[in-house]
Amino acid sequence: VQIHGVQFVDAMTGWAVGYYTNILKTTDGGSSWTAQPSGTKKTPYFTDVQFVDPMTGWIVGYNGAITRTTDGGINWIPQASGTSNNLSSVHFLDATTGWTVGEEGTILKTTDGGGP
Repeated sequence: VQIHGVQFVDAMTGWAVGYYTNILKTTDGGSSWTAQPSGTKKTPYFTDVQFVDPMTGWIVGYNGAITRTTDGGINWIPQASGTSNNLSSVHFLDATTGWTVGEEGTILKTTDGGGP
């Protein structure tokens, strides 16, 4: 498994993302990791992950892929990005305001958490 992004919300709980839409979650500080279903087949891999709290997070990746969870990663819901450019990084200030950036100067902003 090739990992491209990792983020922890506290000392014990974190997510890692990577090739072939892998999403891994740990609740023991990284001693063990559990795979989570991505909810998408759109991208060959994810590049970055960010959570604003233990329940709410986003993942971005190739082909404009953005996916969001509001239940700690049990379910991941694909979001419409409006681009097919590869996205490389994501950052949210809170559950509603965030940005993602990617190739060809792509910068996307949301003020509603990415939609429904």
